[in-house]
Amino acid sequence: MKLAGLLTQFLYQHKKLNIPGIGQFSIDASVSIPDHTDKNYQDFLQYIQFTQRNISRPDDELIDFIRVKTGKIKPLAESDLDSYLSDCKLLLNIGKPLYIEGIGTLNKNKDGSFEFSHGQPMTERMESLPPEKGPEKHGERKFLYNNEYTSQSTGQTNILRKLLIIAGILIGLGVIVWGGYLLYSKKTSPDTESNNLVSETFDTSQAKITTDSAIPENKIDSSTIKKETSTAGTYKFICEVTSTRQRAFTRFKALQELNKQFKMETKDSVHFTIYIQLPATPADTSRKKDSLRLWYWGDRPRYIRIEQ
Repeated sequence: MKLAGLLTQFLYQHKKLNIPGIGQFSIDASVSIPDHTDKNYQDFLQYIQFTQRNISRPDDELIDFIRVKTGKIKPLAESDLDSYLSDCKLLLNIGKPLYIEGIGTLNKNKDGSFEFSHGQPMTERMESLPPEKGPEKHGERKFLYNNEYTSQSTGQTNILRKLLIIAGILIGLGVIVWGGYLLYSKKTSPDTESNNLVSETFDTSQAKITTDSAIPENKIDSSTIKKETSTAGTYKFICEVTSTRQRAFTRFKALQELNKQFKMETKDSVHFTIYIQLPATPADTSRKKDSLRLWYWGDRPRYIRIEQ
């Protein structure tokens, strides 16, 4: 299911949906949710309320809901939601209506406030009115995930489409170049087995942190975290530093299921560092940092640093 459909489903189940940068949708707890084929479904949409609020980040319940429904790990679910909401805000900022199926339509006014209409998009209602000066030509119907909107002018849409095509070409070229470089390194470097951070089988005896299956999630004993430094000729690649204990242990547990060579340490029981040690030459560290960043963070603007 697409993200727009998941947001609608989350609102129907929890009666509240917080969208960062936009506001909050809510349904009174006493209102029952009818099936979309029910004849009273359109009347039910009138009970959906919108309040413009300054929301900085999505609720953890929403991220977990998306993660369960899509089968992705939590960082990828967060990244997908962030990309989707960026597209939604882009539509509103260029003056286009944002239609969320099963919820309603949002329009941004000149003063920066949002106007919410229940049910079908406002543009569809306008199309049903008789034209005053002859028939007008409307743009093609576009789809953003499950969100549907009608464009009155194709100028902005064409520019956006061209930018997306160019970005796709550049990303494709980058993947081809990166794959060619990995293939070349595999033929020329004796340690290419350690360069593949995803498919490599690591020696679990090298892991300095282990997880006990009898310990509940997010309750790993901090005494199992061992403070250490990189050995000579080995670089410590710092993937993430966080002061949130729950996030650190949840992320570390997920990484352990994918790759046992990831480790975690803390020097003050407040700041937690997730890292991985890999053999590398000084000239090869930049390439490994870029490869590790792409795998760990995806397209999010984060960085990997090293300690030798």
